Amino acid sequence: MRDDAVALERMLTLPVSARLEALAEISGISAFDEQRMNRLKQIHEQGDGFRVNVDDPRYAPALKRLVEADAWGQLRRELSRAWEYQQSELPGIRHPERIEVSLTLGNPDDPVFVERTLGYYGMGAMPGTIWLVVWPTEYNVTRIGPCGVHELAHNLRTPNVDTGFNLAEWVIHEGLAEVFTLEVCGPGSTGGWYSAVAGPALDAAFEKVTAAFDTGSGFAEWTPYVLGDLVAERIGARPVGVPHMGGYAVGRRIVERYLNATGLTAAQAIVRPVAEILATAGVDPRPC
Repeated sequence: MRDDAVALERMLTLPVSARLEALAEISGISAFDEQRMNRLKQIHEQGDGFRVNVDDPRYAPALKRLVEADAWGQLRRELSRAWEYQQSELPGIRHPERIEVSLTLGNPDDPVFVERTLGYYGMGAMPGTIWLVVWPTEYNVTRIGPCGVHELAHNLRTPNVDTGFNLAEWVIHEGLAEVFTLEVCGPGSTGGWYSAVAGPALDAAFEKVTAAFDTGSGFAEWTPYVLGDLVAERIGARPVGVPHMGGYAVGRRIVERYLNATGLTAAQAIVRPVAEILATAGVDPRPC
């Protein structure tokens, strides 16, 4: 767990011109690593990270709020608890030997990030790393630890499934991660991103997303079905009529059907093949 709070606080006192280099040092990125430096700039100049090239008086109080909410401690405790739970449910699961977890401050001026994605999310699809971004709010400051648990589920599933990544696998990844988080952290710990995708909206998204399982060949084509039209438009992809984070709601419905049918927990199902999960949940297991 990279406890970067003090380093970030110090970085915010530097001149704007020195902040990117300081942020790279905090992130363990060499200034000579052009690819990773460009990625860092993209996150903090165009993406959902705080603006490294702006002296914004809101940043220091927001960072202080994360510290007061014990955001880094939340992550350390919940991830430890999640790993203990996973080992108790499925001893011997393949896993990364080490996972580096980092948390950074988000961009408060992006309405999609702050209002629709509730000011926080993580990325954990690459085994060995979990990255989280947060603009602290009353809602999300108690859910930072569970967000890390969601990303841990991705780190655990990836080394244990042999099929290639595709839309169906991505949707099941998200469904398993959501239910796994609920098993570890309890009701209300997650689900806010797609809470509006319920009833007829979920039924419609379910039909649209599952019908596309055998289509597309990369993230540009799959993103609209998982993250929804708003994110699709942001990356220049064609919207397909799926509400924000609709693929998460679809994945959770499929996984819950599978768990109900088998009596397994998400921690036990995290290694099961996507075709098995789909078929048992009553979803046509098209070529995956």
